[in-house]
Amino acid sequence: MGAVIYIVPILQANGFMTAAWMTSAGVVYVGLFFLSGVACFSVIPRAMTFDATELRYGLVGLLATTGIWGILKAGFFIVPHPFREATYLIGLVFGFATVWAWLYFASAYTGRRLHTNTTLRRLGVGVFLAVVIVKLTNPIHGLYFTTTELTTPFHHLAIDHGVIHWVSTSLSYTLAAIGLFMIFELYVGAEYDTRPLSIFTGLLALPVTLDLVAIMTPWLINLIYAPVGVAAFAIGAVYLFGDRLLAVGAAAQTTNASVIVDTNGRIRDFSNAAVSSFPELEGAVGEKLETVLPELADTRGRDGGVIERDGDDQSAYYFVSSRLMTIGNSTVEVFALSDITDSERQRRRLVQRERELAQRNELYRAIMAASFSFVFQIDLENRFRFVSPSAKEFLGYAPNELTGEPMSVLAPDEETLTEATGYFEEVARGESLQVRDLPIATRSGRTVYVDVRMVPIYEPSVDRDARTPDDIVAVQAMVRDATERRQQEGLISVINRVLRHNVRNKLTVINSRAEILAAELDGEAKSNADAIVQAGDRLLDLTESARHIEMNRGLSTELEAIDLALIVNESVAQLEERYPDIAVTTEIPETAVAETLPRIETALWELLENAAEHTGPQPTVDVTVVTTDEQIVITIADEGPGLPEDERQVLVDGREEPLVHGQSLGLYLAYWIITDIDGEIEAPRSQSGTTVTIRLPTASDSA
Repeated sequence: MGAVIYIVPILQANGFMTAAWMTSAGVVYVGLFFLSGVACFSVIPRAMTFDATELRYGLVGLLATTGIWGILKAGFFIVPHPFREATYLIGLVFGFATVWAWLYFASAYTGRRLHTNTTLRRLGVGVFLAVVIVKLTNPIHGLYFTTTELTTPFHHLAIDHGVIHWVSTSLSYTLAAIGLFMIFELYVGAEYDTRPLSIFTGLLALPVTLDLVAIMTPWLINLIYAPVGVAAFAIGAVYLFGDRLLAVGAAAQTTNASVIVDTNGRIRDFSNAAVSSFPELEGAVGEKLETVLPELADTRGRDGGVIERDGDDQSAYYFVSSRLMTIGNSTVEVFALSDITDSERQRRRLVQRERELAQRNELYRAIMAASFSFVFQIDLENRFRFVSPSAKEFLGYAPNELTGEPMSVLAPDEETLTEATGYFEEVARGESLQVRDLPIATRSGRTVYVDVRMVPIYEPSVDRDARTPDDIVAVQAMVRDATERRQQEGLISVINRVLRHNVRNKLTVINSRAEILAAELDGEAKSNADAIVQAGDRLLDLTESARHIEMNRGLSTELEAIDLALIVNESVAQLEERYPDIAVTTEIPETAVAETLPRIETALWELLENAAEHTGPQPTVDVTVVTTDEQIVITIADEGPGLPEDERQVLVDGREEPLVHGQSLGLYLAYWIITDIDGEIEAPRSQSGTTVTIRLPTASDSA
């Protein structure tokens, strides 16, 4: 391969020119190059059977250009004189073309991608064309070569090459050496016995030795012997050891890590990268794949899969793809292993995240299903954009039947629609609302009543702290069926009316008659009458507490800023007026603004009255109010015998069962009001005296 030195052979006897093939030396030279060309062409059908497309292109190109070059070199000795220069110049072109075909083959065979690099391809074409132009125009400028007549080993016309030729030849040999280096580097790293391949591939360099001998000694004619080396390589490495040639190159033509397995499941070869990732492959040629790498063997017969390898810190993951390849007369399976550790870990994190989100969504759905009848969202155009599946059971509408429809479809009348639109507009301005007893129409036309909690939904990309009403994209409503509550409240209302009117009126009559009897009777009869009066008073207290409970039922829970100092002072004044024999001590600041509701006054009164009624022989009630940055703390203490445990539990956790034996509903009313408005109440155990502590949040604007 490389720049070409051609000899123009002639013999002269008795004044006549004699053809070179008429001598034994000429026959040897003509036969050597002709057979080299024929050998290259004869191997092309074998090369065409190779499956690897790029490898096949490179090898066929090398064999074809070298074969043409060899035939032209042989033909140059025998063609008539007028055609010799044309034959010679064409041979120059094909001789230089073998260099690029060789590089293409070497890059493809060793698994490199140099032959596909656009920049390198353009550079190669440019160099090739430049050198070819210089060669073809030599008859004009004569800078590439000149001719000289020689007589040994026979009369012939020798080509004397100029500087341009030697530059071209040096470039050719350098490029050829690069290709050899790539191939021998592959041989060294292969697990196969590559000695036969190395020998026949090394024959490619043999012509260089012949060229040097021809230049430095008279033993050989000074010409390029490259076709001989390529022919030897073609016959030996491609024809005789083609299977081994392909087996060694197969791993290099796949991804970095690859394993080649025969039809019996035995390992034929593997890449160095595969050994780095799977050390057990070292020395495993000939072993069963299922014995060496069972996880890889499990992927056979599948389109692909991921195998996991345990590492020192965490697992590594490889994607396995396989393809069948024909090597000579046998078929092998090539496993390509791509390291996807980073992407697989990310995928598994996402799967785990999705699983956690799915579990959380199921939890949310369960909570929503337990807390609400259904949930829906309305966009800013007053149309449903989401409806939970549970709406089907409650309303009769499937979610897809409501999605996209205006919210007026659920309004039983215009008045309700106007009311609901007002609620929607208020929430769309950033407020949150709780609406009770809102009528809605079912698909059957029946009107049902619901309690609705409405909250704004903001654009997710906006930070929570930066949200404004302009970022609201929809309103979400959580709907609870109010039917059962309304029935219970109706029953409670009936019971309370009975307590307030019927029972209270009868008790008033009983107490009046008992008081008359107590005034007229003496002794044990008077004591019995007094006991009737006291029992009647306690029952009247029960009816009064029941009235207060009904009054506070259903009131708003939206807290507001209220000055507790004023309320406590007024309650203490009322207590002193009703119980003049009790000494009340107070420690109350000028202001104590809390986030609460006006009904806190009812709870305070119930606790103050309980303290007054159960204080000791020297009746004293102490009331203190303390303000902090976060809480308003109210303490009510008496010196009585202490609360019975069952009544203390009413203030601790609102337990209702003890009320069967309790003296009044007042304690439960106090507990219920305080906890309903985000307050806390404590009543620690004590052998004597009772201390009740109330904690309410400080108003945010009270500082």
